[in-house]
Amino acid sequence: MFESDKKSPLDRLKKGLYSRNVRDIETPRHDIRQSDDVVPQSWDHTEDHAAQAATLTPERRYAYKIVFICSALFLVAAFGIAAYTFLSGGNFVSVDNVDILVEGPATMSGGDRLDLDVTVANKNQTGIQLVDLIAEYPTGTKDPADPSKDLTLTRISMGDIDSQGVAQKSLSSLLYGQEGDVRDIKFTAEYRTAGSNAIFFKEKVYHVTISSSPIIVSIDAMDKVSAGEPFDMTLTISSNTAAPIKDLLLSLDYPFGFSVVSSNPPAAYGDNTWRIGDLAPGAKRSIVIRASASGTDGEEKDIHANVGIQSDDNEREIATTIVTSDHAFVIEKPFLGIDLALDGNRADTASAAGRTVHADVLWTNNSASQITNARIVAKLSGPVLDRNSVTVSDGGYYDSLTDSVIWEAGRADGLSTIAPGADGRVSFTLSTLAPSLGSSTADPSVTISVSAQGDRVNEQGAPQSVNTAVSRSIKLASNLALAARAVHSQGSIANDGPIPPRVDQSTTYTLIWTVTNTSNTITGAKVTAILPPYVTWTGTASPTDANISYDDQTDTVTWLVGDLARNADVGSGAKQVAFQISLRPSANQIGTVPNLILQQTVTGTDVFTSSTLKNAAPDLSTRITSDLFYKSGDETVKQ
Repeated sequence: MFESDKKSPLDRLKKGLYSRNVRDIETPRHDIRQSDDVVPQSWDHTEDHAAQAATLTPERRYAYKIVFICSALFLVAAFGIAAYTFLSGGNFVSVDNVDILVEGPATMSGGDRLDLDVTVANKNQTGIQLVDLIAEYPTGTKDPADPSKDLTLTRISMGDIDSQGVAQKSLSSLLYGQEGDVRDIKFTAEYRTAGSNAIFFKEKVYHVTISSSPIIVSIDAMDKVSAGEPFDMTLTISSNTAAPIKDLLLSLDYPFGFSVVSSNPPAAYGDNTWRIGDLAPGAKRSIVIRASASGTDGEEKDIHANVGIQSDDNEREIATTIVTSDHAFVIEKPFLGIDLALDGNRADTASAAGRTVHADVLWTNNSASQITNARIVAKLSGPVLDRNSVTVSDGGYYDSLTDSVIWEAGRADGLSTIAPGADGRVSFTLSTLAPSLGSSTADPSVTISVSAQGDRVNEQGAPQSVNTAVSRSIKLASNLALAARAVHSQGSIANDGPIPPRVDQSTTYTLIWTVTNTSNTITGAKVTAILPPYVTWTGTASPTDANISYDDQTDTVTWLVGDLARNADVGSGAKQVAFQISLRPSANQIGTVPNLILQQTVTGTDVFTSSTLKNAAPDLSTRITSDLFYKSGDETVKQ
């Protein structure tokens, strides 16, 4: 037995790890044989690679040759397949080899006919099939064959295109826009390939610049405008193209404080939109607007005019804007400033029928020169004017034939000559009439239109007439009223208990609320009331769906009435509710007439005057005179 056989496997492994010659490790399964390997004596020894290669066995060298030959054959085959694919073509189609060519002008006049030649070229080695050319136009483009028709998207079949072949189509359109606008037309070529259901596409965008607008808009108006003083503005729309333009619309954007007095021709929609219609080559349309503007001294304002093709979806809107034009003006104080205060407020006011309103006309010379021969006229109008109530002071007079209050130089103090910076006032009063019940007059009011005029010499020494005006309204508030009554023996709710009421016994009563209204629509009407501590809420109401409730924390009954139409009266639009309460008097109330409900109030908002209306009904007691079976003495509490 070998010495190594007597050692454990761990000892043998340890000896092998520390051996300088790996091949000398003792292995009991193999015979010991001589090794010719030379072990280097230091780490700095450099091996001879050529010598190592020479030591490879023939079998290993043969295997390396086989692997190398196989790799070379695979590479040659790959190159061969690639060359065949690219050189012979086959069914391979690249979208990069499909092109869209567009021939046409880079610039054009807006509204002119645009003619384009569109070519689809196939540079692939195989054909493409079922080619469609799609043209997407910008909004507002029109069809030359029918200018009233919008042109948005066109799809044209171009058939099959062979390898290295082309297909061409001519397209026409009418493009609109402002000078300098760039309009984009998107072209898409959709196609298929043989043996495939997939759809491929190629896109191209064509740009064309609008060199001139087909429409010219001019605004002729003053650069400086006196605040509140009427002025004229003329807008002229002219054709600048050789082709007719159809369905034109003019829209104006006004600044804050701008008010249109009149226009010729009148606006088609509101006070700022005119339908121009069709405009023939060289034709013009003119619109004259009389307006006024308010603002602070030196404030600049702008008016924007837009002309374009009318929208098919909304006749009030422009689908494509062709041209815009702006006009700027500056607000100046009027030479003769005028204002009107109603009961001290320089604004419209709401008033109850029959109440006297005090009006003050305030005037000021804002110019650097004196104003002479001034005349002030307050024109009164409206269906509820009480003509008999007008009283005038400060040297003025009332002309009932024209319903005008007039102050003029020679009669009223201070109007013959008004020095620069001088101011003053003249006054009058008037009252309103209550419209009759069921009157057809909607939104009753009295309008006071004040105008003032005079003469001055301008900075160039020339005589000049000055004019200014202001208007205010007295709006008649509606009469929102609450009627309340109590019954015991009648009505839609059955009551019980002793009549007259007795101490420590409960007697129920029905309370009926009726809300009426006169001239204007009311919103958010509400009735509230308070129950005394000896009265309780039973929860019974008629109609059962009435929006009425009770808060036991505050002892408050609330009825949400809602909206009331104008002229709402009993039997014709009035709102009514009935509800039950219970009275239980105490001993200290013997011989008294106790109240059943207190502080009955109705409130609501007048839509016309935007004011909050409030009215009240008297407290109700056990003296129920509205009950058919009531007799004197039934109201007094008994033992």
